[in-house]
Amino acid sequence: MKARFWIDRYKILWVHGAVRASGEVMAQTTIDPPRTAKHERWGFLCGATMALGASLSFAAARAGILGGLLAIDMIFARFVVAGLIMLPLLVRFGVRDLAGLGWRRALILTLLGGAPFALLQTGGYGFAPLAHGAVIAPSTVTIVSTIGAALFLRERIGRNHLVGAAVVLIGIVLIGWDGLRQPSGERAWAGDLMFFASSVLWAGFTLLLRHWRVPALRATAVVSVLSFAVTTPAYLCIASAAHLAALPLGLLAFQGIVQGGLQGAVTMVAYSQAVMLLGVSRAVLFPAIVPAVSVLLGIPIVGEIPSVLQVAGLGLVTLGLFITIQAFRWFAIR
Repeated sequence: MKARFWIDRYKILWVHGAVRASGEVMAQTTIDPPRTAKHERWGFLCGATMALGASLSFAAARAGILGGLLAIDMIFARFVVAGLIMLPLLVRFGVRDLAGLGWRRALILTLLGGAPFALLQTGGYGFAPLAHGAVIAPSTVTIVSTIGAALFLRERIGRNHLVGAAVVLIGIVLIGWDGLRQPSGERAWAGDLMFFASSVLWAGFTLLLRHWRVPALRATAVVSVLSFAVTTPAYLCIASAAHLAALPLGLLAFQGIVQGGLQGAVTMVAYSQAVMLLGVSRAVLFPAIVPAVSVLLGIPIVGEIPSVLQVAGLGLVTLGLFITIQAFRWFAIR
């Protein structure tokens, strides 16, 4: 009798647990789609913030070059401001273990997304024209990151991803086509290699952010502070006292705010968050639209009027992004 009693009691508990579990699964099923949609909207907003901020800093950098600053001056200003902004956060998260990342992961992320990446990307313009960087950099990031996401992160790359990425790449080529046809100089190949290398570094940074699930604020704080610790003494050793005295301080401070505060802090956090929420294959298209947005921002900031090909490229880039994020489906539903 006792055995029968415990068997019946076990059946009752098992059935109760199964019903409760099924209820939890049903609740999760009904809750997950809205939660996923909310995360996607937030991810798209972060990606758009990154694209706008990077485009503003890109246009400001062109204005800084025209105003007499060198690329190393802007990198110095960028990491001084970004490092000082992020230092209190790093102290709060923990300096000893670098915000919980550990020294190995922190150094790898800094190598891929910090000072070496910025030096290669900016230094490439000393050898190759602007159009080369505007085409090579975003194209390489999009292709390498998408392939890496499929092979290493096992992200599902759907038809919308592939079609949208292809349309974006065609648009990028059209945007830089006029500049690609112009004589580029004997050492342009060196600049092209620098653009390619910087893009591979950034693609690796993107993939590791997703793979390690590093929070956006922690990653940005670590990369900014470590880059500041490296670039500041290096710049002060390289730059002469006469060069420092001749710098337009107002313009340098403005570049520090834009390149360091906006690009080095705000856009880095926004991009890292977009990678976590959207995955690599969709998040990398937002850096790819930076040249297109820069074309529009260049009209009021530096007075550059886009050509017909650039306008067509801008339209294709926008179309490709819409295809990838399936915006047309949202419009049809509404």
